Amino acid sequence: MNLLLVDDDAVDREMIVRALSQSDRGFTVSESCYAKDAMIKIKQQHFDGILLDYMLPDANGLEVLTWLNDISNESIAVVMISRYEDEKLAERCIELGAQDFLLKDEVSSSRLCRAIINAKQRFSMARALRRSHEKLRELAEHDSLTRLVNRYGFELCLNRALSQVRRTGGMLSVILLDLDDFKGVNDTLGHQMGDVLLVEVATRLSSALRENDLIARIGGDEFVALICDQDTRFLPFDLAKRLLSTFEEPFQLGDSAVMMGASLGIAIYGECANTAYDLLKCADIAMYRAKEEGRNQIQFYSLDLENEVKRRTRIEQGLRLALSNNELVLYYQGKFDALSGYLSGVEVLLRWQHPTDGLLAPDTFLSIAEDVGLTEQIGKWVLNTACQQVSLWLKQIGQYLPGFSVAVNFSASQISAVNLVSVIEHALAESGLPAHNLELEITENALIKNPEEIASVLDRIESMGVTMALDDFGTGYSSLEHLMHFPIQVIKIDKSLVATVPQDEKGCRLLTALLNFAQGFGMVSVAEGIETQAQADFCTDHGCNLLQGYLLGKPVDAKTFETQFLLPTLTKFQQR
Repeated sequence: MNLLLVDDDAVDREMIVRALSQSDRGFTVSESCYAKDAMIKIKQQHFDGILLDYMLPDANGLEVLTWLNDISNESIAVVMISRYEDEKLAERCIELGAQDFLLKDEVSSSRLCRAIINAKQRFSMARALRRSHEKLRELAEHDSLTRLVNRYGFELCLNRALSQVRRTGGMLSVILLDLDDFKGVNDTLGHQMGDVLLVEVATRLSSALRENDLIARIGGDEFVALICDQDTRFLPFDLAKRLLSTFEEPFQLGDSAVMMGASLGIAIYGECANTAYDLLKCADIAMYRAKEEGRNQIQFYSLDLENEVKRRTRIEQGLRLALSNNELVLYYQGKFDALSGYLSGVEVLLRWQHPTDGLLAPDTFLSIAEDVGLTEQIGKWVLNTACQQVSLWLKQIGQYLPGFSVAVNFSASQISAVNLVSVIEHALAESGLPAHNLELEITENALIKNPEEIASVLDRIESMGVTMALDDFGTGYSSLEHLMHFPIQVIKIDKSLVATVPQDEKGCRLLTALLNFAQGFGMVSVAEGIETQAQADFCTDHGCNLLQGYLLGKPVDAKTFETQFLLPTLTKFQQR
């Protein structure tokens, strides 16, 4: 064994060398009188062990042990030797890395050799344990698939970085990245190809960042980057663009080339949050806004965004209980014959009697219901309730208004549902409402995706006797082709066009053309949003069949509708 003896007492050094020479083992001993000289020798050559005197002219043993730890020379076992017996000192030396503590008075050939051999064994065991611990830490802090830092490891790094920034200043930001429609890859190509994709994404993201930046995988298809710099606040956005640009080329997954997008959210320390938890939460909020805005884009966190997300979360949680708690209600708005003024039908409008926010209009919660998959469930309830209510009303006025219809709005997801026909059949059968008294209102954007399949379904529904109405006509995706390919019998002209009467000459000409168009195709026209007598007169004079709007009647609950509209209508017919 190659040993280094560090002791400033020449007599003690000679005694120790003599004791070692009496051993059967071969020891090569280098000597040093000073700690700093010993450090130089340790850096220049390899030693299997060090015999270290506690008291040296330029340092004590604790300081030397600390220096040894700093240079991380793992191959050296240390035996501390001292002239003074001190148990606390011995314990402190062991804590700092010494493997044994001997009194100089106890030094003998056998005792010294045994201490050195045991120290070497203890050191080997400690090193193996340390490496095992490091391996466990590696497993605990890294993702086994991509070899990136995992959530636990990232949070450790983020907290360390936050401490550094608080002390020294600088910029720190978090960029959260979530793949768009990763589930589609797993569903179509299998989870194995999904793993291949994640590994390739990790490689691309790592190559896009700077050497000092950190990228981690913290969830199934979620990655997060930690950016620290003294640069301006524009740096996070520039790096986020570089991350997003890595998705411009397709990913080769077996025989398939797959295009993949990503949504990114950025949160900057000090501007929106000051803790690791809040930074990740803010980045998550921004990332979900990126998805809502169309995906494959970057969003910064803002306070307004957080308030909106909180409101949205509260609405989502409440929606799941709204049906079971009977909080959803239907309002009814009449449609009136333009010439006679008689009640011709009714449109049902959904409302939510929220326990704390009061009565909510559908535009505050229906898009959320769509996102969380509640649209079909709510839609069934609306259809069933409307059919049952109007079936009861027809028993009162059916002999006078046999064509009285109830219009129910259907969303794009409802129209695309595979069980749409059976849902409508069930609602009619349970309520006893004749099919010709039901009108389905659909918007043109519901017809864009899979038009041939939707046309086939709508033909089946129309063959049952149900009327098809095209809502919001004159806006958005309006196309004459829709009227040719789909069984549309009623067109509802959007209120934005009606609002142009009488002051907007171009708007009036467009409204006139649409009404003439409906007449030419033999379709029933309904003007929505009638708020003034001038608007009602204009639409009537230009051939509109039905009028609907606040001038004629606001949406009201079922009981109020009976009192304000049904009973007066019934009285008029009875008096005739």
